[in-house]
Amino acid sequence: MPRPKALAPALRYHISGQSICEINGTTYYLGPADSPESLARYAVLIREYQANGLKVPSYITSQTLAGLAGCLLAPEKVDQSKQAVLVTHIVEAFRGHVRSRYALSKSELNRWLQVCKIVDEEAGKLEADKFGPRILQKMRSDWVKSGKSRVYCNRLTNAVIRLFKWAVSQELADIATYQRLKTVEPIRIGETDAPETKPVVPANLDHVRASAIHLPPQLKAVIRIQVATGARPSEILNMKPGEIDRTGPEWIYRPKQHKNAKRGKTRSIPLLCDAKEAVIDFLNRPSDAFCFSPKEALEWNNAQKRAARKSKVQPSQIDRSRPDARKPKDCYDKYSYWHAIDGACKKAGVPRWHPYQLRHLAGTLVREALGAEAAQALLGHANLQMTQHYAKLSENKAIEAAKAAPKL
Repeated sequence: MPRPKALAPALRYHISGQSICEINGTTYYLGPADSPESLARYAVLIREYQANGLKVPSYITSQTLAGLAGCLLAPEKVDQSKQAVLVTHIVEAFRGHVRSRYALSKSELNRWLQVCKIVDEEAGKLEADKFGPRILQKMRSDWVKSGKSRVYCNRLTNAVIRLFKWAVSQELADIATYQRLKTVEPIRIGETDAPETKPVVPANLDHVRASAIHLPPQLKAVIRIQVATGARPSEILNMKPGEIDRTGPEWIYRPKQHKNAKRGKTRSIPLLCDAKEAVIDFLNRPSDAFCFSPKEALEWNNAQKRAARKSKVQPSQIDRSRPDARKPKDCYDKYSYWHAIDGACKKAGVPRWHPYQLRHLAGTLVREALGAEAAQALLGHANLQMTQHYAKLSENKAIEAAKAAPKL
């Protein structure tokens, strides 16, 4: 189900010195931050938003809010040249930076926006130059107490340090602040009560086969390609016929958008044997259309239900689609893919597994057979260290190595 709309969208600080409120993609500037005028305009905006069914009427703008709130002065920019830079100033500027930099990566953008939200709520009112290691460690201790894992706390700490590194490059913070924050060491295993995350293990092929029976043909093909190529779920879900080079005997899939595209790197995924057989039935569409369509999967599912009916379909039940029903998207995303697999596991009565375990499976098997460099090429990693994280050596390799070890 989609996330319900907020009854009162948040009032936030803007780098211009104003209070702002974002509703349905529109930013309303309300005047100097924390001023009586901005609070009055915010109250009017929320009142009209709630009275109009959680939608802002078209006549409401940043300028008309001043008159509706009884304020004669329109929102003006605030000169902050003589004011101290607060952490909330840096956070707001960084929000604009990440929205531009990660416009093509929704997951990365959401991750950084979540970091901005956490820092703004916990330390937004502090002066930037007074934000030091002790404050950061206190924030991290609070995260541990709230039940967050050790790995998550370390990643969040590094993200805050990286935020201040960017602030130094924009002359919003002193470099000494960033250098002090870098002295904060990560939490080691056993140093705190923070829970440890479970390592990702390769998927069990028997469990994958059992659950795939309960999936539509589109997702069965995605799973077959993932197992055969070790590709990331998003790379296969966004596959288009025009991005597959079919001129030679070996088909090569070259996605335009992938994780390392922003680094100027190309991604080549060979589609051989089982992967080629899986995708060949989904190429009968325009070159710029997605191969695996949720709409086609929904039509297939409805056809299966109609074929399994024991009673005749009544005329009144032929078209019962509601105008307000949620329509299927053009392609699957990682959440809908994961959700479908989770439901299939429940129907099959097998332990749950997730799409990235297929990537770990392919990486581990290829590394055992051909070595780490072959696994790195298949998985599309920029460095070998990441491959070693994904494709871990099995116990069988360790046993073989122990047999070949010298004897005293």
